[in-house]
Amino acid sequence: MLSSQIKIVESYTAPDNRPAVGTAPSHFVRLRDVYKSYGEKLVVMNRMSLDMRADDRLVIIGPSGSGKSTLLRVMMGLESIQGGEIGFLGKPYIHGTDSARARKIDLKLQKQIGMVFQHYTLFPHLSVLSNLILAPVKVGGLSRTEATERARMYLARLGLESKLHAYPSQLSGGQKQRVAIARALMLEPKLMLFDEVTSALDPEMVVEVQNVMLQLAEQKMAMMIVTHDMHFARDIATRVVFCADGNVVEEGAPAEMFKCPKETRTRDFLQKVLHLE
Repeated sequence: MLSSQIKIVESYTAPDNRPAVGTAPSHFVRLRDVYKSYGEKLVVMNRMSLDMRADDRLVIIGPSGSGKSTLLRVMMGLESIQGGEIGFLGKPYIHGTDSARARKIDLKLQKQIGMVFQHYTLFPHLSVLSNLILAPVKVGGLSRTEATERARMYLARLGLESKLHAYPSQLSGGQKQRVAIARALMLEPKLMLFDEVTSALDPEMVVEVQNVMLQLAEQKMAMMIVTHDMHFARDIATRVVFCADGNVVEEGAPAEMFKCPKETRTRDFLQKVLHLE
């Protein structure tokens, strides 16, 4: 039976950026003093601490090298950390250690997180359908029939049902990214991570992908989003986090962050970026 937890609406209405009343507490995601470095000199997460609610659409902005994408990769379990702790769904998720071989991560919790990358990461030798059902069958324990039914559902809601048997090379950039989103949704995650998913797309294709993400926002999907598009950030975020030098400098509601940031570092960055746009 298909879950009704994640749905995609047929049309988009601008989401209410206020957190819902009476929803889960802030320890849905909880980072405490997370430290991540490559060697001794390149520190990318410098004792970073951050909380996220289950009803948050957390948009992470900041200059290149500020730790934004690393944060998502760490949350997905693709990168280890050397110090600190990460909680997810109110439980211990990742524990930092000085030894990579002793890294501790709760693999059951990891399966509750989906991630979409900048460059699609679709398997080129597999059809769209095969890309979507691979993980649910191999990891999620679904039968091929159940997984195929779920794949058809998501592709139909993303306007891609006719591409079921197409290969990635036969899709446009926007279509590839929508397939990547559908694939991430197939395991019905509690949290979705989006890492600059529109930066490699032509302008007309950007709208396709952003509309899908806005539709997910309508369904109150918890999301962490790294983006350079400040206008999109204002549209989708419940909260904006500005990172620099591997740490959180400032965070707040979109209206506050974009109109009257408190920190000089945040203000200088936004003035530069918004001017360039």
